[in-house]
Amino acid sequence: MQEKKASKNYRDLPDTITPLDYAEWRGVGGNTARNIFNSKGFPRIQETGVKQIADKRAVLLYDLGLSEEDRKEVLKELARQII
Repeated sequence: MQEKKASKNYRDLPDTITPLDYAEWRGVGGNTARNIFNSKGFPRIQETGVKQIADKRAVLLYDLGLSEEDRKEVLKELARQII
C-alpha cells in the first residue's frame, strides 16, 4: 500500500477547511478524512446542510487532543485577540 504524504502546510489552509483540505494537510485519504469529519466530537461547523466544513483552528486543537472545554477556552482567547 502506498503511503500518502501531507501536501499542505497548516498556514496554507483556508480558515474553513473541507475533508479534502484535511486529507492534504494530514496526509490521509479522502474517505478517511470524511470519516474523521463525521466522527462524534469533531468540530464541524453545524447548520451547513450537506457541506462538511470546519474551522482550521478548532480542528488543530481537536487533533492535539484537547478536551472540548479546553478547546472552547483557547478559541475564546483567539477570538478576543482577533476582535
